[in-house]
Amino acid sequence: MKAHLTTHAILDTIPLRVGVVLSDRKVFLENLVYDETGTDQQNRRELIDKRYHVIANLVTLYPVRKDLGRWRLVIKDSQDTQKLPPVFTVLPAESDIRTEANLTKALSDARQSGDSRITPEFIRDVLHPLYKNGQLRNQQDLSDLLNKGEVEGLVSALEEANEDRKVLLARISELEAKEAVQDQEMSKVNYENQVIDVTDGAILEDAKVVTIDRQRGPTQYTQIELSNGLKLLKKWDIPKTLAKAIALKGKYVRTTVWNKVGSKPTDRDYWKPTAWFEDIYEIKDIAAEESR
Repeated sequence: MKAHLTTHAILDTIPLRVGVVLSDRKVFLENLVYDETGTDQQNRRELIDKRYHVIANLVTLYPVRKDLGRWRLVIKDSQDTQKLPPVFTVLPAESDIRTEANLTKALSDARQSGDSRITPEFIRDVLHPLYKNGQLRNQQDLSDLLNKGEVEGLVSALEEANEDRKVLLARISELEAKEAVQDQEMSKVNYENQVIDVTDGAILEDAKVVTIDRQRGPTQYTQIELSNGLKLLKKWDIPKTLAKAIALKGKYVRTTVWNKVGSKPTDRDYWKPTAWFEDIYEIKDIAAEESR
Protein backbone atom coordinates (compact mmCIF):
# COMPACT_ATOMS: atom_id res chain seq x y z
CA MET A 1 0.00 0.00 0.00
CA LYS A 2 1.37 3.41 -0.97
CA ALA A 3 0.96 6.31 1.43
CA HIS A 4 2.49 9.69 2.24
CA LEU A 5 3.87 11.02 5.50
CA THR A 6 2.31 14.08 7.15
CA THR A 7 4.55 16.89 8.38
CA HIS A 8 4.26 15.57 11.95
CA ALA A 9 5.31 12.08 10.86
CA ILE A 10 8.32 13.16 8.80
CA LEU A 11 9.60 15.92 11.10
CA ASP A 12 8.86 14.53 14.57
CA THR A 13 7.90 10.88 14.92
CA ILE A 14 10.25 9.20 12.43
CA PRO A 15 13.41 11.03 13.62
CA LEU A 16 12.49 10.20 17.23
CA ARG A 17 11.47 6.57 16.89
CA VAL A 18 13.33 5.35 13.81
CA GLY A 19 16.36 7.64 14.12
CA VAL A 20 16.44 8.81 10.49
CA VAL A 21 15.67 12.06 8.67
CA LEU A 22 13.82 11.45 5.40
CA SER A 23 13.81 13.74 2.36
CA ASP A 24 10.77 12.25 0.62
CA ARG A 25 7.22 11.79 1.91
CA LYS A 26 6.18 8.82 -0.21
CA VAL A 27 6.35 5.45 1.57
CA PHE A 28 5.07 1.91 1.18
CA LEU A 29 3.26 -0.01 3.93
CA GLU A 30 4.01 -3.71 3.58
CA ASN A 31 2.61 -6.78 5.38
CA LEU A 32 -0.16 -4.56 6.69
CA VAL A 33 -2.52 -5.80 9.43
CA TYR A 34 -5.51 -3.83 10.72
CA ASP A 35 -5.36 -3.24 14.51
CA GLU A 36 -8.82 -3.04 16.02
CA THR A 37 -7.65 -2.56 19.60
CA GLY A 38 -5.49 0.46 18.76
CA THR A 39 -8.20 1.95 16.60
CA ASP A 40 -10.80 1.67 19.39
CA GLN A 41 -8.44 3.40 21.87
CA GLN A 42 -8.36 6.62 19.82
CA ASN A 43 -9.94 9.80 21.13
CA ARG A 44 -13.27 11.08 19.85
CA ARG A 45 -11.71 13.53 17.37
CA GLU A 46 -9.58 10.82 15.77
CA LEU A 47 -12.53 8.45 15.49
CA ILE A 48 -14.75 11.12 13.93
CA ASP A 49 -11.95 11.79 11.45
CA LYS A 50 -12.10 8.06 10.55
CA ARG A 51 -8.46 7.38 11.39
CA TYR A 52 -7.42 3.83 12.17
CA HIS A 53 -4.39 1.84 13.32
CA VAL A 54 -2.42 -0.72 11.33
CA ILE A 55 0.74 -2.70 12.05
CA ALA A 56 3.01 -2.70 9.00
CA ASN A 57 6.57 -2.52 7.69
CA LEU A 58 7.40 1.07 6.77
CA VAL A 59 9.43 1.20 3.55
CA THR A 60 10.98 4.28 1.95
CA LEU A 61 12.20 4.26 -1.66
CA TYR A 62 14.35 7.41 -1.86
CA PRO A 63 17.28 7.65 -2.31
CA VAL A 64 17.29 3.84 -2.07
CA ARG A 65 14.74 1.29 -0.91
CA LYS A 66 14.99 0.78 2.86
CA ASP A 67 12.77 -1.10 5.31
CA LEU A 68 12.51 1.11 8.42
CA GLY A 69 11.02 -1.66 10.54
CA ARG A 70 7.61 -2.79 11.72
CA TRP A 71 5.52 -0.08 13.38
CA ARG A 72 2.05 0.91 14.48
CA LEU A 73 0.84 3.52 11.97
CA VAL A 74 -2.15 5.82 12.27
CA ILE A 75 -3.65 6.29 8.81
CA LYS A 76 -6.82 7.36 7.04
CA ASP A 77 -8.31 6.28 3.73
CA SER A 78 -8.20 8.95 1.03
CA GLN A 79 -11.56 10.01 -0.40
CA ASP A 80 -9.75 11.08 -3.57
CA THR A 81 -8.49 8.20 -5.69
CA GLN A 82 -5.69 10.45 -6.99
CA LYS A 83 -4.42 11.26 -3.47
CA LEU A 84 -2.32 8.92 -1.34
CA PRO A 85 -3.62 8.11 2.16
CA PRO A 86 -1.77 10.01 4.90
CA VAL A 87 0.32 8.48 7.69
CA PHE A 88 -0.31 10.72 10.70
CA THR A 89 2.15 9.21 13.15
CA VAL A 90 4.51 6.29 13.73
CA LEU A 91 4.33 4.42 17.06
CA PRO A 92 5.98 1.27 18.44
CA ALA A 93 3.95 -1.82 17.55
CA GLU A 94 3.77 -2.82 21.22
CA SER A 95 3.47 0.16 23.56
CA ASP A 96 1.24 2.36 25.68
CA ILE A 97 -0.38 4.09 22.72
CA ARG A 98 -1.61 7.22 24.53
CA THR A 99 1.70 7.81 26.34
CA GLU A 100 3.64 7.48 23.08
CA ALA A 101 1.20 9.74 21.20
CA ASN A 102 1.38 12.41 23.94
CA LEU A 103 5.19 12.32 23.80
CA THR A 104 5.40 13.13 20.10
CA LYS A 105 2.54 15.64 20.36
CA ALA A 106 4.59 17.50 23.00
CA LEU A 107 7.59 17.36 20.66
CA SER A 108 5.51 18.74 17.78
CA ASP A 109 4.05 21.48 20.02
CA ALA A 110 7.57 22.53 21.06
CA ARG A 111 8.68 22.72 17.42
CA GLN A 112 5.64 24.72 16.34
CA SER A 113 5.92 27.08 19.31
CA GLY A 114 9.33 28.20 18.06
CA ASP A 115 11.78 26.13 20.15
CA SER A 116 14.75 26.47 17.82
CA ARG A 117 16.35 23.27 19.10
CA ILE A 118 13.61 21.03 17.74
CA THR A 119 14.85 20.13 14.26
CA PRO A 120 14.77 16.66 12.66
CA GLU A 121 18.55 16.47 13.04
CA PHE A 122 18.40 17.34 16.75
CA ILE A 123 15.65 14.78 17.31
CA ARG A 124 17.62 12.11 15.43
CA ASP A 125 21.05 12.82 16.95
CA VAL A 126 20.14 13.82 20.52
CA LEU A 127 16.64 12.64 21.44
CA HIS A 128 16.50 9.34 19.52
CA PRO A 129 19.39 7.72 21.49
CA LEU A 130 17.74 8.82 24.75
CA TYR A 131 14.40 7.43 23.57
CA LYS A 132 16.00 4.17 22.51
CA ASN A 133 17.78 3.58 25.84
CA GLY A 134 14.69 4.40 27.91
CA GLN A 135 15.63 7.85 29.20
CA LEU A 136 12.90 9.49 27.13
CA ARG A 137 9.64 7.65 27.74
CA ASN A 138 6.92 10.27 28.10
CA GLN A 139 5.96 13.93 27.97
CA GLN A 140 7.44 14.69 31.40
CA ASP A 141 10.78 13.10 30.45
CA LEU A 142 10.88 15.34 27.38
CA SER A 143 10.24 18.45 29.46
CA ASP A 144 12.95 17.46 31.96
CA LEU A 145 15.48 16.66 29.23
CA LEU A 146 14.94 19.93 27.37
CA ASN A 147 15.55 21.83 30.59
CA LYS A 148 18.76 20.02 31.48
CA GLY A 149 22.04 21.86 30.98
CA GLU A 150 23.63 18.68 29.64
CA VAL A 151 21.21 18.63 26.72
CA GLU A 152 22.06 22.25 25.97
CA GLY A 153 25.68 21.13 25.81
CA LEU A 154 24.78 18.36 23.40
CA VAL A 155 22.93 20.87 21.22
CA SER A 156 25.96 23.15 21.10
CA ALA A 157 28.24 20.27 20.21
CA LEU A 158 25.84 19.09 17.53
CA GLU A 159 25.58 22.52 15.98
CA GLU A 160 29.34 23.01 15.96
CA ALA A 161 29.88 19.59 14.40
CA ASN A 162 27.25 19.99 11.70
CA GLU A 163 26.41 23.56 10.72
CA ASP A 164 25.63 27.03 11.95
CA ARG A 165 22.45 27.42 14.01
CA LYS A 166 20.82 29.67 11.42
CA VAL A 167 21.39 27.03 8.76
CA LEU A 168 19.71 24.43 10.97
CA LEU A 169 16.67 26.68 11.39
CA ALA A 170 16.57 27.42 7.68
CA ARG A 171 16.74 23.69 6.97
CA ILE A 172 13.58 22.89 8.93
CA SER A 173 11.69 25.87 7.51
CA GLU A 174 12.73 25.02 3.98
CA LEU A 175 11.70 21.39 4.41
CA GLU A 176 8.28 22.37 5.74
CA ALA A 177 7.71 24.79 2.85
CA LYS A 178 8.69 22.22 0.24
CA GLU A 179 6.61 19.53 1.93
CA ALA A 180 3.55 21.80 1.61
CA VAL A 181 4.11 21.99 -2.15
CA GLN A 182 4.69 18.23 -2.31
CA ASP A 183 1.32 17.72 -0.63
CA GLN A 184 -0.39 19.72 -3.38
CA GLU A 185 1.47 17.86 -6.14
CA MET A 186 0.68 14.49 -4.61
CA SER A 187 -3.01 15.34 -4.33
CA LYS A 188 -3.08 16.28 -8.03
CA VAL A 189 -1.74 13.09 -9.58
CA ASN A 190 -0.23 9.84 -8.40
CA TYR A 191 2.89 8.77 -10.28
CA GLU A 192 4.37 5.29 -9.85
CA ASN A 193 7.87 5.29 -8.31
CA GLN A 194 8.38 9.02 -8.75
CA VAL A 195 10.00 11.66 -6.55
CA ILE A 196 8.98 15.32 -6.43
CA ASP A 197 11.73 17.96 -6.64
CA VAL A 198 10.64 21.37 -5.34
CA THR A 199 12.77 24.40 -6.26
CA ASP A 200 13.73 27.39 -4.14
CA GLY A 201 11.41 30.39 -4.30
CA ALA A 202 11.81 33.23 -6.81
CA ILE A 203 9.75 35.96 -8.48
CA LEU A 204 8.07 34.92 -11.74
CA GLU A 205 9.06 37.78 -14.05
CA ASP A 206 7.78 36.69 -17.46
CA ALA A 207 5.87 33.92 -19.24
CA LYS A 208 5.54 33.24 -22.95
CA VAL A 209 5.44 30.60 -25.67
CA VAL A 210 8.76 29.92 -27.38
CA THR A 211 9.70 27.73 -30.33
CA ILE A 212 12.94 25.74 -30.17
CA ASP A 213 14.47 23.78 -33.05
CA ARG A 214 14.86 20.16 -32.00
CA GLN A 215 16.10 17.09 -33.86
CA ARG A 216 12.54 16.25 -34.86
CA GLY A 217 11.74 19.82 -35.88
CA PRO A 218 10.49 23.04 -34.24
CA THR A 219 8.79 22.44 -30.89
CA GLN A 220 6.72 24.86 -28.83
CA TYR A 221 7.08 25.27 -25.07
CA THR A 222 5.78 27.46 -22.29
CA GLN A 223 8.77 29.36 -20.93
CA ILE A 224 8.87 31.15 -17.57
CA GLU A 225 11.62 33.51 -16.47
CA LEU A 226 12.46 33.78 -12.77
CA SER A 227 14.24 36.43 -10.72
CA ASN A 228 17.04 33.96 -9.92
CA GLY A 229 17.98 33.93 -13.61
CA LEU A 230 16.42 30.59 -14.54
CA LYS A 231 14.39 30.12 -17.71
CA LEU A 232 12.28 27.00 -17.34
CA LEU A 233 10.34 25.11 -20.02
CA LYS A 234 7.24 22.92 -20.15
CA LYS A 235 6.13 21.14 -23.30
CA TRP A 236 2.59 20.01 -22.44
CA ASP A 237 -0.71 21.80 -21.80
CA ILE A 238 0.56 25.09 -23.22
CA PRO A 239 -2.72 27.11 -23.07
CA LYS A 240 -3.48 26.09 -19.47
CA THR A 241 0.15 26.40 -18.32
CA LEU A 242 0.65 29.78 -19.98
CA ALA A 243 -2.56 31.17 -18.50
CA LYS A 244 -1.52 30.12 -14.99
CA ALA A 245 2.00 31.48 -15.43
CA ILE A 246 0.76 34.85 -16.70
CA ALA A 247 -1.60 35.09 -13.72
CA LEU A 248 1.38 34.55 -11.41
CA LYS A 249 3.65 37.20 -12.98
CA GLY A 250 5.22 39.31 -10.26
CA LYS A 251 4.42 36.68 -7.62
CA TYR A 252 6.80 34.72 -5.43
CA VAL A 253 6.64 31.09 -6.63
CA ARG A 254 8.16 27.63 -6.45
CA THR A 255 8.23 25.13 -9.30
CA THR A 256 8.25 21.34 -9.34
CA VAL A 257 9.52 18.48 -11.47
CA TRP A 258 9.00 14.70 -11.18
CA ASN A 259 11.72 12.10 -11.65
CA LYS A 260 11.95 8.34 -11.28
CA VAL A 261 13.23 7.06 -7.96
CA GLY A 262 16.99 6.56 -8.23
CA SER A 263 17.40 8.53 -11.47
CA LYS A 264 20.49 10.72 -11.92
CA PRO A 265 21.04 14.13 -13.57
CA THR A 266 23.16 12.37 -16.20
CA ASP A 267 20.25 10.14 -17.27
CA ARG A 268 18.69 11.00 -20.61
CA ASP A 269 15.14 11.11 -19.24
CA TYR A 270 16.03 13.15 -16.12
CA TRP A 271 14.03 16.39 -15.77
CA LYS A 272 16.43 18.99 -14.41
CA PRO A 273 14.71 21.50 -12.10
CA THR A 274 17.03 24.18 -13.50
CA ALA A 275 15.69 23.64 -17.02
CA TRP A 276 12.14 22.25 -16.75
CA PHE A 277 9.00 22.61 -14.67
CA GLU A 278 5.88 20.51 -14.13
CA ASP A 279 3.80 23.06 -12.21
CA ILE A 280 4.03 26.45 -10.48
CA TYR A 281 2.88 27.30 -6.96
CA GLU A 282 2.49 30.76 -5.49
CA ILE A 283 4.12 31.29 -2.10
CA LYS A 284 1.85 33.83 -0.45
CA ASP A 285 3.75 34.41 2.78
CA ILE A 286 6.72 36.19 1.20
CA ALA A 287 7.96 37.69 4.47
CA ALA A 288 8.20 34.27 6.05
CA GLU A 289 10.01 32.89 3.02
CA GLU A 290 12.53 35.72 2.89
CA SER A 291 13.36 35.37 6.59
CA ARG A 292 14.41 31.73 6.13
